[in-house]
Amino acid sequence: MYGSIELGGTKIRCGIFDDNGNLLTEDRIKTADPHENVAEIVEFFKDSDIKAIGVGAFGPVDVDKNSDTYGHILATPKRLWRNFDLLGKLKKNLDVPMGLTTDVGASGIGEYDMGAAQNVTSSLYLTIGTGIGGSFIQDGKLLEGYSHPEMGHFEIPKEADDDFTGVCDYHDNCFEGLCSGPAIEARAGDKGENLDISNPAFDITARYIAKGLYTYTCILRPHIIIIGGGVCNKEGMIDKIREEFDKIKGDYLVLPDSKDYIVFPELGNEAGLIGGYVLAKEIARQ
Repeated sequence: MYGSIELGGTKIRCGIFDDNGNLLTEDRIKTADPHENVAEIVEFFKDSDIKAIGVGAFGPVDVDKNSDTYGHILATPKRLWRNFDLLGKLKKNLDVPMGLTTDVGASGIGEYDMGAAQNVTSSLYLTIGTGIGGSFIQDGKLLEGYSHPEMGHFEIPKEADDDFTGVCDYHDNCFEGLCSGPAIEARAGDKGENLDISNPAFDITARYIAKGLYTYTCILRPHIIIIGGGVCNKEGMIDKIREEFDKIKGDYLVLPDSKDYIVFPELGNEAGLIGGYVLAKEIARQ
């Protein structure tokens, strides 16, 4: 059996899987004080005969195994979790091998091995919701350099008549600052879930998201782009994004039809927990 931990900003999911990837049991914990949360996680796993645990955590998180702070949550807006040694505390209480990545890294792994990307060799996974995060996998390996990618924070060229200032605390015109759920709310004066898809805020957001996807496509050339999160899940939004993407790419790049290239996650909300299971199996083999 294998363990999986999906550490999200509002909830933590813990799961135990059999060798074939079937979820045997799970628990959901409200994300709060890190010491209390670790104790609850340990309680869930302590009597289980698991071979390894895969952890997908909200970030930023130090994923560099050569770093002195490997496994620490870093400068997160969640104050109690800043500089918290997540992996160290778990290993101190659970004597099994563990692997660590970001929450979007785990979701990307899940989709690559058992979801929308299982028949290709490269895939880009993005979550566009309260924030924007992403992961890229090539030949089964996550792209990681000095640290994990920050795919929501590159600059998006704004349209000439757009005087909106993005909502990111660090960058005015970054992808997250212009295209996240809070950005739509700031533009329109209401949450996206309460707006009709015809609202102009969705039109300009779709154009900016398409610009972002085109940038990723030019640099990474993934076989498939998988997009999830509240913004993309709005009924009709993915169609707007595909339409704008087709306008931008023109005839320069040879790509699949946008309906096959820009897709929803096949695993839905289970991608992260399944990705943790896949990561745990890989760690156990090493």
